[in-house]
Amino acid sequence: MRILQNSGVPIYQQIAEQMKADILAGKMKQGDYLPSIRSLAKELKISVITTMKAYELLEAEGLVTAAQGKGFYVNAQDSEMLREQHLRKVEDALQEAIAAAKIAGISEAELKQTLEALLSMEE
Repeated sequence: MRILQNSGVPIYQQIAEQMKADILAGKMKQGDYLPSIRSLAKELKISVITTMKAYELLEAEGLVTAAQGKGFYVNAQDSEMLREQHLRKVEDALQEAIAAAKIAGISEAELKQTLEALLSMEE
């Protein structure tokens, strides 16, 4: 896990986002336990409170559940919900790309060509 001290994004949010990405990508499966709060805090050299805040954020999003005395584990993920979350990430990235293209003076046609070229490279 990579934490950037000077990114402007709170550390707890960076942790939560990276774990969320792992859960949505299937790297962390239903029933998998997250690292203990203390061990993750020690590993990242951060406060236990910061780690707890990250886990609480994941719990508020319904991605994990706290088990008394055992820690946090990954919830079952609804495939439709996962698809929606991925779609939201794609839409956000595309909106960012559109904004960057406007700033750079790239036309809609050029932007579409770029997207088509990138898609064909993936095949």
